[in-house]
Amino acid sequence: MKRKAGWMLVSVIMVLSLLVSACSSGGGNNGGNSGGNGGSGKSDKTLTMWTWKVAYNPGFEAAAKVYEEKTGVKVKFETFTPDDTYRQKFKAAANSKTLPDVINWWATAGDSIEGSVEELSPIFGDDVLNQYFSTAMDPIRISDQQVESWKTDKNATEVQKSLKAGQYYGLPLDIGGFFTFYGNKKLIEEAGLTAEAPKTWEEFISMMETIKEKTGTPGLVVGAKVSDLWENWAGSALTIMLNGPEGYIDLLERKTKLSDPQNIKVVEAVSKLSEKDLLMPGVLSTDIDGADQAFAAGKAAFDLGGSFTMSTLLAMGMNQEDIITFPVPAIEGSKIPQWTTDPFTLTMLSVNKDSKNKEQALDFIKFMTTDPDAAVAFANGAISIPALNLGDRADDLEPNLKALSQSFATEPGPYSEAMPAINAYRTKNKEWEVYAQSVQSMWEKKMDAKAVAKKFDDTMESLKASGN
Repeated sequence: MKRKAGWMLVSVIMVLSLLVSACSSGGGNNGGNSGGNGGSGKSDKTLTMWTWKVAYNPGFEAAAKVYEEKTGVKVKFETFTPDDTYRQKFKAAANSKTLPDVINWWATAGDSIEGSVEELSPIFGDDVLNQYFSTAMDPIRISDQQVESWKTDKNATEVQKSLKAGQYYGLPLDIGGFFTFYGNKKLIEEAGLTAEAPKTWEEFISMMETIKEKTGTPGLVVGAKVSDLWENWAGSALTIMLNGPEGYIDLLERKTKLSDPQNIKVVEAVSKLSEKDLLMPGVLSTDIDGADQAFAAGKAAFDLGGSFTMSTLLAMGMNQEDIITFPVPAIEGSKIPQWTTDPFTLTMLSVNKDSKNKEQALDFIKFMTTDPDAAVAFANGAISIPALNLGDRADDLEPNLKALSQSFATEPGPYSEAMPAINAYRTKNKEWEVYAQSVQSMWEKKMDAKAVAKKFDDTMESLKASGN
């Protein structure tokens, strides 16, 4: 995932990588002397770590250098991409007990890696956790809703069924936010418009229509090849703003239908993208990287992404002054007129439970996620915002990162309120998978909004009747 999410997920998230690579040997069994000094002295030990985030490697290397300077412990990195390759590599290594000392993983709870990594809840207390952003642990810590959901989920794994509320198996490394549109300032102004954020979804649609009419450039590119990307990165925000988080929770919990008047408005709003031919041709075969590349090349006026997208666009040659950013705009008449971006954790660091360097590995992930010098070094190298609440040290972040971090809500907002239900139901309830596919069909003009809502509702009723 080039950037995916979070909590979700986002779905998450979720999410999201570029280029650069690091080399290393795999497996958690190599290293020098046993029993490192945990930051209190020097050591000739070497830790190994795996990641799938190619773009993070400069940040990992920079932070590891800080760690080596303070402890004498070296850290070597190995990168496996894309997402599926990394997951398969992890599974094979877990089965053969050849995992590295430290694993960089999506910030999730119940992803079934728990059988192979150390449970951290008995090890790190509030003195560590309180140093992070207030919501940083939310997607990592097992929730009551997840536990209850896995009890009745026929597809739940044995690992998931064994988990207890409050447990966690990773420490949060970095945070971000989806729900962000990027606009090409030059194209917007070429169309005679002011390069400012639209106040409503309807105004956004109008802007794209004007740009296409005046410049011939499609309005929007999305990594729509990833079927559930739209709901994770934009659709959920539209629904939460329209009906409040309680309205989205009702839909997730199957208390309302998608065809209900208050819900189908979102489907109808999204259908305008295809009805008015505003999507870039070939968008359904475009992945996240391809969408960013198309936007950077001027093939679309707007791109859907998140806080992490800025680094990608800059690496592709765009200038920050040529880009405008804004959150998903609300549908007219929404209960919440403006979206507040809740930061959520993108990735976490976990420790191989069979590592021969476990004590040192635990010290390293604590250092990476709580030491300000390490956090700043990682952030500026990876172009990602650390989960550590940096306070005044945020001034040491690169200007782009500092600006993005200041756009995050400091207190939990509407998405945070809906997040437990999203984690518990959006993957479990398979009507959401059907919905993601139906949105793609709608964008191909094979279905209209009414047909999309009906298919969602019919699937939901059929699953309920079968006990799923």
